[in-house]
Amino acid sequence: GFTGVDKFDCAAVDIICDVENEKLPIDDNTIDEIILDNVIEHFYDIPKVINELIRVSKKGSIIKIITPHFSSLSSRIDPTHHQHLSYFSFDHFQKNSTAHYVGKGIKIKNKKLSFSGGMQGLIARSIFNISPKKYEQKYCFIFRASTLIFEIEVQ
Repeated sequence: GFTGVDKFDCAAVDIICDVENEKLPIDDNTIDEIILDNVIEHFYDIPKVINELIRVSKKGSIIKIITPHFSSLSSRIDPTHHQHLSYFSFDHFQKNSTAHYVGKGIKIKNKKLSFSGGMQGLIARSIFNISPKKYEQKYCFIFRASTLIFEIEVQ
């Protein structure tokens, strides 16, 4: 039920559009849900992209963003990744002092950080559950995370 959008033509693409440099060919306030699955890390200008997604989304719509955590090898191994995101990256846009980047148009509804299995994943998850901030500041490159999922509500 989703429409595939990409900068490059491939099997899953319905609309070819460079979202970072041109407007989506979609009317304002018409989309109910957007999923960016391993896409956001490829953009140079995340606020610009988020603003474009807000423009086409209805109030109350959810933008789901799936991306590697900055400590994940998946984040670093792909040379097309321009951004390496943190559990706290999108919190930045909710601060009064920085909300102008996305027009005070989003609210973080949910965020999740996943880890691999085994003892390393168990230790990482335990430290993260005690303090996400301390995990990222001191332990994330010892006990690496895997995937970030953000659910952002359009205001």
